[in-house]
Amino acid sequence: MEKAKNMKSKWLYVAIIIALIAMGSFGIFSVLNRSTIYDGIRIENLDVSNMDKEEASKILKTNLEKDLKQKSMTLNYGGKVYNLDLKELGFYYKIDDAIDEAYSIGREGNIFHRLKAIVRAKKNGEEIKVQMSSDPSRIDSLVDEIAQNINLESKDAVLNFNGGKFFVTDEVVGKKVNTEVLKNRIMDNINKLEEIQIPVDDIIPQKTKALLGRINGKISEFSTSFKGSSSDRIENIRIAAKAINGKTIMPGEAVSFNGLTGPRTKSSGYKEANVIIGGDFTPGVGGGVCQVSTTVYNSLLLADLEILERHPHSIPAKYVNYGQDAAVSYGHLDLKFKNKFEFPVYLNTQVSGDRLYVFVYGDRNSKNYEIRIKPELVEKVEPKVETIFDSTLKSGKKVAVQQGRIGYKIKTYKITMMNSKEIKRELITSDYYKPRNYIYRVGPIRKPAVNSSTEVPDSNIEDNSVPVEGNGNVTDNE
Repeated sequence: MEKAKNMKSKWLYVAIIIALIAMGSFGIFSVLNRSTIYDGIRIENLDVSNMDKEEASKILKTNLEKDLKQKSMTLNYGGKVYNLDLKELGFYYKIDDAIDEAYSIGREGNIFHRLKAIVRAKKNGEEIKVQMSSDPSRIDSLVDEIAQNINLESKDAVLNFNGGKFFVTDEVVGKKVNTEVLKNRIMDNINKLEEIQIPVDDIIPQKTKALLGRINGKISEFSTSFKGSSSDRIENIRIAAKAINGKTIMPGEAVSFNGLTGPRTKSSGYKEANVIIGGDFTPGVGGGVCQVSTTVYNSLLLADLEILERHPHSIPAKYVNYGQDAAVSYGHLDLKFKNKFEFPVYLNTQVSGDRLYVFVYGDRNSKNYEIRIKPELVEKVEPKVETIFDSTLKSGKKVAVQQGRIGYKIKTYKITMMNSKEIKRELITSDYYKPRNYIYRVGPIRKPAVNSSTEVPDSNIEDNSVPVEGNGNVTDNE
């Protein structure tokens, strides 16, 4: 077989040599310098022999452009059908490249190789395929247009709380065309021209009716009294409580109290009321907000949500047990918490009479245990008495400069109860409310008293106490 092949090739060379002798030098020059495509060359089954590039281009465009319009792709999604011809999709034949390839046959290499290629093309023929290409911007445009027709924005189910009952609307599942996959399918389908299923992804809303529907009852509540508070302080409590009310916390979601309530500014409606700065009550915008954060904190503890950040006040709050307060100061101190359950929870706040109520609702079937909070006094720290000698006072005269305050060290425990039995006890906070010393100015006496003592203050002493300056920018909104 190999021997026969070699013989055939030899005879071809012989024929070329005979042709060269027959043509002479003028004939060779004439053949090699033709401006047309050599004999036997076809492009996409169209004979382009003896045509120059322009003539070949015209005949190819006439035939192939017609062929291009007759070819189409069908794109389908859920009964929506798009019939698009290849030209509309931006596909085109690379005719010039095919013509250049045809023209190059017999024009590459030395004279012998050129003549060999010319003779071979005339004897055996040469078939050239036209490659197809596309305009990516045109495909992008059509795919985006299809996506706009199909895409559907997802919508969360909505939880409504009215009259102590929950009502949940249906969610809307969104649709989004996977444009990158669709573009690849179109490009891969040039030669097959099969029907393409448009790839569409479902966009499931975060809040579905099934998930929100798990909120079926109250899992905790806590309240504090603001009896005796000023009208401005009560208004601040109402504003902050309203910002919390109606918040749905999804599974795994972390929440910031300051993020919900926002800055305590007059433009937000907050009034001026007492706040704690450095252990003293001082007028400031937003006084009373800490009572809301404290009430929320205790309700969260009883609901068994995870507390991520909490701070005690610098002095014990009057409206809650020691160790159960939660101070906030926008930009400094925050109450942050997280829903560790696999069901959502809903916060409801109410201001009724002289009390603030915070309710947490969730899945009562899943939370089938009870949480109790128990603070324990570790140590009571008595204040000291400091005296400052003042020569301007009469001998033996005492004037109060600063009222003292007892300090407390408190440990607070969270106890898990099930079927009236304690199954778990954990220490959640260790707080230290620092004492504050009594300070007096004392007139000169014959024998000066010691500067510091633990003397119990005289209740009849004249009280001209003044606030001690705060210890920085941090403010406990009381």
